Amino acid sequence: MTMRYELAGKENLEALLTGGGLAAGVMGVGLALAKRALGAVALPLAVGSGLVWLGRNLGESFVEVGEETMRVKMGALFDETIPLNDVARVKETEWSILGGLGVRTNLQNWVAVVSKTGPVADIYFWRPIRLPVIRHLYYVNAQRLIVSPESLDTFITDLQGRLRS
Repeated sequence: MTMRYELAGKENLEALLTGGGLAAGVMGVGLALAKRALGAVALPLAVGSGLVWLGRNLGESFVEVGEETMRVKMGALFDETIPLNDVARVKETEWSILGGLGVRTNLQNWVAVVSKTGPVADIYFWRPIRLPVIRHLYYVNAQRLIVSPESLDTFITDLQGRLRS
């Protein structure tokens, strides 16, 4: 049976991106108009629109654990299916706001798909797996994947149980 765990705090991340996009657009346009530099309006509008688009397109964000695979999705930003036989173990760890929210990496050996700070799941692989940081553009050979599902304890127990069977 497949179990789906929504990413915790997704609504906050959507609001942050959408609000940040609107604020960037308004502030940039205001500054450009104040300086009478109408050509400079394009950049803040592009940045603001991009952030609003990201915030509105997080869409479905979840971790889904099936009999043989685990799927991690964060809207248009991240959508990967990983065979469970590639997963070595899972444990709880802490995620700091300093690490940021969204799809993150240390550029070496882990990728994080997080929408909240605090307790998260740290999934270790038997071997490095090629995971996208920027879809279709930049990948990391990750030894770990960090995710922030709701019902963290239930998720960890479920995944550990499937790894043992």
